[in-house]
Amino acid sequence: MAITTSEILDILGACDIVPEERAQNLDLPTPNDREFPEIGEVEEGETVYATSIAQVLGEDDQGESRILDFNDPRIEDWWGDIERIMENDDPLRTYNVARRLLGQRREPPEPHCAWYCPIHFFGHGWGIYIRESYILSHTKDIASFVNWRTVSASHSSIAHQLLRSAFYVFFLHEQFHHKVESLGFRLLISAGSDRYRPYKAKVYRASYGTSACLEESLANAESYRRLGEARYTHRVDQPIRDGLRKFLKATIPAQPPGYAEGAHYLTEDTYRDGLYNLQSQILDGAVIPTTPIGHWSIAPNMITALMDITDDIYVVLPRGARPIFRPTSVDPGVTVSTSALAGALTRHYGYEHVPGGKGSHIKLKKPGAQTIILPGNRPVLSPGVVKHALEAIGGHPISRLPDILNGRLPANG
Repeated sequence: MAITTSEILDILGACDIVPEERAQNLDLPTPNDREFPEIGEVEEGETVYATSIAQVLGEDDQGESRILDFNDPRIEDWWGDIERIMENDDPLRTYNVARRLLGQRREPPEPHCAWYCPIHFFGHGWGIYIRESYILSHTKDIASFVNWRTVSASHSSIAHQLLRSAFYVFFLHEQFHHKVESLGFRLLISAGSDRYRPYKAKVYRASYGTSACLEESLANAESYRRLGEARYTHRVDQPIRDGLRKFLKATIPAQPPGYAEGAHYLTEDTYRDGLYNLQSQILDGAVIPTTPIGHWSIAPNMITALMDITDDIYVVLPRGARPIFRPTSVDPGVTVSTSALAGALTRHYGYEHVPGGKGSHIKLKKPGAQTIILPGNRPVLSPGVVKHALEAIGGHPISRLPDILNGRLPANG
């Protein structure tokens, strides 16, 4: 049986680890370390939807034809660029792409392209977020490294394979961050003390933006190494996979410090030693740990995902745009801002604004009902926060959000 977010939050609470949303509900001090340079936000003019690995890779029985809408003008423009790359046999093409990306080295891929929100800090708002615009732009760079004379697939198949390739790179990088947090959960239970939050403060954020940020190095290496998995190789032709590997080998070293060092951990031995070192950093809360890295050889698979994070992956896209991938549980037309949800809760469901919301957060109370805390001034609330609020007022699924905003659904109490 898969563990749920609520179960994890209950365990964290029993260990006096309270994410911000729950700390607000209980009138407790919120976590002090709220500087997250690697974590982005959905911005004004954007919306979000949930998809899954099964939808992206076409692992169900519906085939791949429904993944991409070629009638979308945005996709038509993108495909036109891909066709021009496929027709360009310039031998300097890959060199020019690598040189251009090297010029962007000062901009880390996080939080612009994708990010992971840990449960320890974000509670129900946890998860992987990926911006569609960067999926589209990365496919063009990947395409520049493919030997198109060896590709015999149809144009439709090529389009899907390129999108899968770019998506998978972002997903695997962010999933690694979830694996690191999963080790923190395991250490919390086995060692009886919180090791994850001290590690994030003393090691990860202290070294972020420098070559010593090992977690980002290994996250990049993980993306490269897992491209050989069967679920991927069965759905992306060899020439495109080869192009993707060339793209990563050329461009990982061109990323900012910490990310760039991922190129040092691509082999089995270097990746294993790096992983052991990271585990010691997390256990000791130190950049230079005292726990010998060799000791981890008798405790394999410590950094593995605790939760099935393949089912709810949040994709950010411009408001009004059609999703590239098929949504699973969140329609991009029904996302909501802080002000709109707070307004609906007060107008239709008996909630009132009360003092006590820390910072810009909005605190809403109703007699006999669960207190609701909303992050303040957000143009788009995260799906996890929305789902938590809807559960509090009556257990309604997020698909009923339009009805709730219009006051058409009953509430508890």
